Amino acid sequence: MANFQPLDGQTISHYRIVEKLGGGGMGVIYKAEDARLHRFVALKFLPQEIARDAQALARFQREAQAVSALNHPNICTIYDIGEQDGKAFIVMEFLDGRMLKDCIGGKPLPLDQLLDLGIMIADGLDGAHKKGIVHRDIKPANIFVTERRNAKILDFGLAKLTSMPEADATLSMDAVEGANDEQLTIPGTLIGTVAYMSPEQVRGEELDVRTDLFSFSVVLYEMATGRQAFPGLTSGVVIEAILNRAPTVLQRVIPHASPALQQIITRALEKDPKLRYQKAADILTDLQGLKSGLESSRTPRVGLAKRLSALRSRRVAIASTVVVAALAVGIWLFHPRRAEALRPTDTIVLADFSNSTGDAVFDDTLKQALAIDLAQSPFLNILSEDKVRQTLRQMTRPPGERLTQELAREVCQRAGSEAYVAGSIAALGSQYVIGLEALNCASGDVLAREQMTTAEKEGVLRALGQAAAKLRNGVGESLSSVRKFDVPLEQATTNSLEALKSYCLGQKASHETGFAAGLPYFQRALQLDPNFAMSYLAVASAYDFRSESGRASEYYTKAFQLREAVSERERLIIASNYYLNVTGDLD
Repeated sequence: MANFQPLDGQTISHYRIVEKLGGGGMGVIYKAEDARLHRFVALKFLPQEIARDAQALARFQREAQAVSALNHPNICTIYDIGEQDGKAFIVMEFLDGRMLKDCIGGKPLPLDQLLDLGIMIADGLDGAHKKGIVHRDIKPANIFVTERRNAKILDFGLAKLTSMPEADATLSMDAVEGANDEQLTIPGTLIGTVAYMSPEQVRGEELDVRTDLFSFSVVLYEMATGRQAFPGLTSGVVIEAILNRAPTVLQRVIPHASPALQQIITRALEKDPKLRYQKAADILTDLQGLKSGLESSRTPRVGLAKRLSALRSRRVAIASTVVVAALAVGIWLFHPRRAEALRPTDTIVLADFSNSTGDAVFDDTLKQALAIDLAQSPFLNILSEDKVRQTLRQMTRPPGERLTQELAREVCQRAGSEAYVAGSIAALGSQYVIGLEALNCASGDVLAREQMTTAEKEGVLRALGQAAAKLRNGVGESLSSVRKFDVPLEQATTNSLEALKSYCLGQKASHETGFAAGLPYFQRALQLDPNFAMSYLAVASAYDFRSESGRASEYYTKAFQLREAVSERERLIIASNYYLNVTGDLD
């Protein structure tokens, strides 16, 4: 920018330059007066040394084209684009206020302010992403806070249309912590700012909207603590942390930090984009839910219906999610009867049960029970519910559609899984017949098939657990492993079908309507079975999300007291939540 001459007092087109506002690697910004409309605007000029770079010039022009398609209160509005005397410029709305980085100033923001700004930023990202635009450089220096405390996302000069191919780039950065924006965002190098990059961005991989969600969460962390999530004196140190390390938990930096905010940030900072929030609307809903919970705790008479509306798509936190969906850890064991061993990355899909008994208590319940049982295996890798929903959307099907055997096979193929498991229950006279089949999704060949019969309804869960254990051995898991990791279903979950049914309804309501919507079902499950440990954890997580820490601690403690009766995986989940949220004993 050394070759860029000051423009103060000059007239460019019909804009009279008033003063310089700032500059970065992608442009110099001036305050100007529009002589036609008599209003102040911001003019952004491309530095002369970069204007000669065709790629940088194209990127600069693309900013105007991309952002001009947006009309959102939390994105800086683009009015015009022009060129005069070899100077290309963009005309933007003029904003009074200051940058978010100055608002933070190395100190934590109050939670109310953090949530207000976070909600607006997430809403702006959601608007851009729905137009196919990825920002790729979300950071406090690219977010403006107006005098009316409205957040505005700036500088889409690094944005790209998701339909356009990614340009090749390499990284060449030195000092990070304490460096200015020009040092951190260098034209001609890896696009973005290193301290706020996602893992896939520092690796130079193809990017999608999830990279913005990672960067946004880094910003949320800084707003909550006043510190960078991934500090370091050199870019190498920062990049290593982004790729391999988790930031210090909020509670260690700010003892009274919100556990619910920690959960949101943790999910958004997943290294694997598949485990991260998949769209800005999801993190927006969670932030709105946290804000609504805070408000409702201060005004107890706020109606449940209003809270449910604000929480319409909240997914159940740690306990709920892990029990249903986050089952994928490990591999299938080599089966000597197979011609080839399965790869460590192979996954299986669970189909919904075929229920011909006419008894609705088995609907969804048996699939849930089977998922819990198979989760005990260190060798089985089950496709998560989030991935199933994503695949259904790609197939232009409703994300909550029941997985029949045929649909499960198609999802299995599209998701690149190896096999799917189909279950059934039928009434045979006074008995119940439970069947399980594991099938290769490509060939349709049966890998294993098991059937169990029970004479009473109360024995269905026990029979299902026995069939599942045999199926695990049938698809290749060693018998010693099955015996070691096989807590009976009625012990690992509940011996009450009705309690499990209510728990399943809570899971479903949480996914479809909002996190708080599941709470009455989880509480009903505890009424039916006072020893249902994972339901205590689900209730605790719900209260925690609503910032009712006292009630949350009560339920975390009760789950902890019952931990010895559950499976090893559930015991670890319960214990980690107890030490994190009740005792604070992070070590």
